[in-house]
Amino acid sequence: MIAFAGTGRLVRLVVRRDRMRLSLWLVLLGVIIVSSAASLPPVYPDQADIDNYVELFGDNPALVAFAGPGYGFDDPNLGVILVNETQLWACVGVALMSIFLLTRHTRAEEDVERAEHIRSAPVGRHAPTAAAIVVVASANLALAVVCAAGFIALGYQVAGSLALAGSFVAVGWVFTGVTAVSAQLASSARGTLGLAAAVLGASFVLRAVGDIGDNALRWLSPIGWAQSVRAFAEEAWWALAACLVASIALLLVATWLTTHRDLGSGILPQRLGSPVASPGLRRPLGLAMRLQRGAVVGWLAGMFLTGVVYGSIGNDVEQMIEDNPTYADFLAQLEGASITDSFFTTSFTMLALLSGGFAISSALRLRAEEGAGRVEPLLAGSLSRTTWALSHLTITLVGTVLVVAAAGLGVGAAHAVTTGDAAQVPRLAGAALATVPGVLVLSAIAVLLFGWLPRAALATWAALGVAVVVGILGELLRLPDWSRSLSPFHHVPALPAEDVAWLPLALLLALAGAIAAAGLVGFSRRDLRTA
Repeated sequence: MIAFAGTGRLVRLVVRRDRMRLSLWLVLLGVIIVSSAASLPPVYPDQADIDNYVELFGDNPALVAFAGPGYGFDDPNLGVILVNETQLWACVGVALMSIFLLTRHTRAEEDVERAEHIRSAPVGRHAPTAAAIVVVASANLALAVVCAAGFIALGYQVAGSLALAGSFVAVGWVFTGVTAVSAQLASSARGTLGLAAAVLGASFVLRAVGDIGDNALRWLSPIGWAQSVRAFAEEAWWALAACLVASIALLLVATWLTTHRDLGSGILPQRLGSPVASPGLRRPLGLAMRLQRGAVVGWLAGMFLTGVVYGSIGNDVEQMIEDNPTYADFLAQLEGASITDSFFTTSFTMLALLSGGFAISSALRLRAEEGAGRVEPLLAGSLSRTTWALSHLTITLVGTVLVVAAAGLGVGAAHAVTTGDAAQVPRLAGAALATVPGVLVLSAIAVLLFGWLPRAALATWAALGVAVVVGILGELLRLPDWSRSLSPFHHVPALPAEDVAWLPLALLLALAGAIAAAGLVGFSRRDLRTA
């Protein structure tokens, strides 16, 4: 037990350092998941509406890929719809929470050399990693408890609610183990995130291919294992046990690997770069592009595929409304607009909210570079603070436009295929681009906080959470108009359901520019921080 000495004290340290970050993850995921559960009873009030849902969604390959295999569709109930609507994305969200939090307190601590200071104290070799695992696993369990309690309070069956919430924590624990192993294999925090994210992406793809083809590939994915619990459809509890066994095995492997590497290094050697920098890397913009290109490419692919899902069901929306008129309230259909265009308006709002995740993370790269101490050497020469910051913000601006455009192209391409009308591609891609100013306002808030209150910059994610609640649940929760106006997307023209209005877009762009400029002023006036 000497190897784990001091774990309890380090657990308290991790909680103390990450109390705000943990709270944000738990509150945002909990609110979104439970709110989604609360939104379903009004939309599907009786068995006929539930049966119509199954008929419309059960055989669509795109929806199977991005929702699930549809366990229980042969005898559907409201809980089955809850699983189909929320389980996959909740599992992905919990997995991302586990990956980011565990990386922060394992590999990232070695990168900034804090781990050496901790290890110089009377703590065991495995204590820092064990403490991080305890905190992350506990956060997963806490989220599952909140979700289960919310489902039961909303009237869902107890057994199904426990099984669904259990699938969340099961996936979270598996990816806690995946990240722990990745932290031993990779030589940096970025490499750890890349390896763990690659496993998550492979799990998603294998599950999707297995579900569409109804074959054994789904059993190669921990997400597929969690979905096999069949919540609200004759629960199979053994699937959760499989996830638990896999997570324990991964943690044992991570512990063994820890004893076979030096602190600060990884099992996999780092690839040597070119001894001479390319011309582009000698300029701030080229360096910023190199640092963020992986994230941009990943978001482009993900948003395009998500857009394909929305576009593939656009042609079925009118039938959905005809079979279930309550669904029209969720779409917030605009006067004089077709049901399909109203659906795409709501879809573009959701896609814009997702794109806000890229815009914020890209803008916060400024904070990450400063905190890691990589900015000081750059600014020691003739490079100014403003020029350095603008190089990263240029990538944020261009990347945001590309990510939103990719989502619009996905919607347009899928809708064009289902309708046979190629003109839908430029029409819907252009409508999606109307949301860019709203997304840029969120990134500008990140710059403002980075410039004046760098330690509070992560609070920008709370702003995105507010926009999510207002944009998706505002109509359902009957929020007052003043609260809805807090979201920048409330002021974006509702394309393609209405004509474009250039003034609100120009004002949003001006607002984003002014907020970002104020942030740059703050950055130029404060001291650099490296912790």
